[in-house]
Amino acid sequence: MKDSHLPREIVEDLNAGRDFREIVEGLHARLQHQVPCNRLAVALYDRATDRLTLHTCKSDGPIVLKEGFSAALKGSSLEEVLRTGEPRIINDLEDYLKTKPASASTAMVLKEGMKSSLSLPLVARGTPIGVLFFSARARSAYTPAHAALTKLVAGHISIALERSMLLDELRTNKEFLETILQTSADAIIVIDMDDRIRQWNRGAERMFGWPSHEMVGRPYDILVPKRLVERGEPARLRELVTRDGFVTGYETEHLTRDGRHVIVNITATAIHDRNGRIVGRSTIVRDMTGLRRMQEELARSQSLAAVGELAASVAHEIKNPLAGISGAIQVIVESIPAGDARREIAAEILAQIHRLDDTVRDLLVFAKPWKPDLQPTDLVDLIERVAGQVRNEPNRKGLLVRRETPASIPLDGDARLLQEVLLNLLHNAADAMPSGGCVRVVGEAMDGHVILRVIDTGAGIPPEQQARLFRPFFTTKTRGTGLGLAISKKIIEGHGGRIDIDSEVGRGTEVRIVLPKEHRHGP
Repeated sequence: MKDSHLPREIVEDLNAGRDFREIVEGLHARLQHQVPCNRLAVALYDRATDRLTLHTCKSDGPIVLKEGFSAALKGSSLEEVLRTGEPRIINDLEDYLKTKPASASTAMVLKEGMKSSLSLPLVARGTPIGVLFFSARARSAYTPAHAALTKLVAGHISIALERSMLLDELRTNKEFLETILQTSADAIIVIDMDDRIRQWNRGAERMFGWPSHEMVGRPYDILVPKRLVERGEPARLRELVTRDGFVTGYETEHLTRDGRHVIVNITATAIHDRNGRIVGRSTIVRDMTGLRRMQEELARSQSLAAVGELAASVAHEIKNPLAGISGAIQVIVESIPAGDARREIAAEILAQIHRLDDTVRDLLVFAKPWKPDLQPTDLVDLIERVAGQVRNEPNRKGLLVRRETPASIPLDGDARLLQEVLLNLLHNAADAMPSGGCVRVVGEAMDGHVILRVIDTGAGIPPEQQARLFRPFFTTKTRGTGLGLAISKKIIEGHGGRIDIDSEVGRGTEVRIVLPKEHRHGP
């Protein structure tokens, strides 16, 4: 050897920031003319277990001592190398094995044909992190000059190895965090300052129905109902995060890909760059729809119990007397001469009695336990039948009912009960348009479900009333029992489906029903 300086190209390789294995392979090739090097290897030291494990190995022949081999440091000659920080030269491995017959690593290197060994400590920030091994097929291959040069290599290798270990740790942590992010049951969404989605996890895919590749880059407003966008809710949420740095427990509504409205609870946190400027926000969205439904069901079940008791009393205490009163009034009406003003008054009394009788009937239908009789049914036939009935009612002049469906939508259902639901919804839509208008009845089959939408262009329902629409006895009509939608909800849920209402004042109302197409085990 002429000097103890590393060639420039080797230093450039060591500092190039490449993959650590590529660095070792490059050194093995470039050092051939500087240091005997038929085999080059790096072992990592684990202080916790006090063991050395072979991490990387490059040889010009078959390898017996392979990556992953591990041995205890204590009691080996390498213990002295790491303790003193000085190289170890063994110029006759066969003689060395005779003195250390328990050295399995030496025996395996000999099987590879190696006869000499030069080992150097790898140290980072004063702490041993491993050992660098040079091996040669010739005996007496290494000199102190080789040791001096390879100490320079070991210094650079230590830096490259530490950098590689840090990158591996960062990569592992990143993968760990990404796993947490992607497997979270909640939707985790990252949004930039332009309110565009930059990250969309699998929880968001499950909750809202859009895959990540369709959502990244799109505006966050796509998830917000139109009425909330017009009220400025997305801007208000952004302002709160910008002002306070975070928002917790923010409850609102979001939209799914199939048009469902879900109640969500939002926790949003500002994201800062290295200069402290806000560059976006991370948002955790939790679907509260199921919890709200359970709370509503609990309240409704308690109400149903009270209604059931009331219905039994009503049946005995009101229905029979009403029948007697109705019969008596009819006799009185017949005895009053035509044209007598009293006849019109008596007829109005009779109409009110019929209204009371309808209320009692609806109450009994709502309260009684029943189970749908599921049979193969064509929803399109039901729509045509009910639409024809509503069109022919004398007080529905100017009403247009337009069906937007395929030729047939088969499903398992109770035709009589579903017809009652359709009739109630069309009556509600028609009542919302007293001067006439168009009711659209839209039906389709999708992913094992049947979706039915009844859309009117009436006055709409104020937001404060929408949460109460399915409650028994709640009505927005001057004439009505307030049980129609409650009964409809019970029928739809009895079929294993759900019913939702979306309404906007001045623009109309949409009722959306989703039913399973088939029932393999009953409702």
